[in-house]
Amino acid sequence: MLSQPVLIVIFQYVIQALLALVIMLILRKFYKQYQNNFFKFWSLSWLALFITMLASSTALTNAFYLPLEHPFRLFISFLSVYSSFLQMAWLYAGTREISRTSKVSQNYMRIYMLASIPVCAVLVMIYYQDPSAGDLRIFYRIGIKSLLAGGIFIACALMLLKISKAGIGIRFIIFSFIAYGLLQLNYFIVTLCEINGINYGAKLPFFMGAFDLFLQSLMGLGMIISVLEIEQLSLKKANTELDTFLYRSSHDLRSPLTTISGIVEAIRHADDEKKVAEFLSAIEERVQQADNVIRDIITLRKAQKADLIITKIDLVEEIYKEYNFLLDPNDVQPKLAIDSELVTIHTDSARLHTVLTNIIGNAIKYHNRDHNTEINIKIQTTEKGVELKISDNGAGIDEKHLPKIFDMFYRATKTSTGTGLGLYLVKDALDHMGGSIEVFSQKGKGTTFYIYLPDLIQNQ
Repeated sequence: MLSQPVLIVIFQYVIQALLALVIMLILRKFYKQYQNNFFKFWSLSWLALFITMLASSTALTNAFYLPLEHPFRLFISFLSVYSSFLQMAWLYAGTREISRTSKVSQNYMRIYMLASIPVCAVLVMIYYQDPSAGDLRIFYRIGIKSLLAGGIFIACALMLLKISKAGIGIRFIIFSFIAYGLLQLNYFIVTLCEINGINYGAKLPFFMGAFDLFLQSLMGLGMIISVLEIEQLSLKKANTELDTFLYRSSHDLRSPLTTISGIVEAIRHADDEKKVAEFLSAIEERVQQADNVIRDIITLRKAQKADLIITKIDLVEEIYKEYNFLLDPNDVQPKLAIDSELVTIHTDSARLHTVLTNIIGNAIKYHNRDHNTEINIKIQTTEKGVELKISDNGAGIDEKHLPKIFDMFYRATKTSTGTGLGLYLVKDALDHMGGSIEVFSQKGKGTTFYIYLPDLIQNQ
């Protein structure tokens, strides 16, 4: 019959397992709804914690009923240690995603998972046949993983501190990560003191339950609150963009119509055929302007509603095709140079078209008339996609406008004939594809865009 203190510890483990299962299911639901990778990784970390706690409670029970060398007892101990290693890996990956530090390579994750198997096996097998080495077994099975967990949780908290405008959910997570990390380091110190015969003054069974459960509850609460805060920010952004969209689109459509109305009135009083022809040309320009606004609005709506359609594309061929389509035979003929001959990528062709059309189109449209126009494109393949560097020697963008050029309806110059939606469409398309874009520019010297395009097959 198990003693009361042992039953209390087992009960605490089971409660922690059930809590982890509930939070895992909630985060998994959020992932299916919002498709944010950090929800997936965090849900997997809670699943690993669920397995760890169940395995730990079983291992503690086995200690009283099975011999040290029993295969089932060794397997459960291994499962407990290995699942805790996985929990830390997935927690770290999710935290890097949400903090925008960088993405964790899937290859590195696989290497970590495979390398952890022999490491955990060694930690479990050390002193497994020595009945007198109980403290040493605890040190290798609990102390070492507690040292690693302590470092990972504190590192994750430091990453989250970099998030600007962090809400209460992220603050809960940061606090609980730091406290939980320190608690794990405390476990390591306790086990280290035990094997060296040092009186640390902290009884391990007391700490291995109540405070753990409290901090895990706080973590889960913080993660759930952060989901609501992220959704609230998304809704706020959507409302702001909707207000801007309604105001600017109605203005941009009404403006050419008002102009046309005035020109029509002028035509009624004109008796010079040449003057009438000029008026008709002006009407044609205003109609084209209104048509451009309507076309960009339709493109935006389609892009926001359409699912990703992944196809294999020769990126260099696609760039040349867009470039040739955009050339105006009556205007400047810019020189295009691409430093690669063949690069294939699996991506959404419609959204890629939006990106290339607007970036290359702007380089052609806003060329510097003082010298020959040049567009240079460098393509570098990465493990998960490609990076594009698109540079031109055109008119450039004033530095004060750079932070806003991806905003809806924003025009960097008063002389711009565009709708102000082009670069917004580029950013929206890349966001849907999981890509990114940065811009550097100097007025009168040209502009450089750095674009990351993920391979959508490799990133599935």
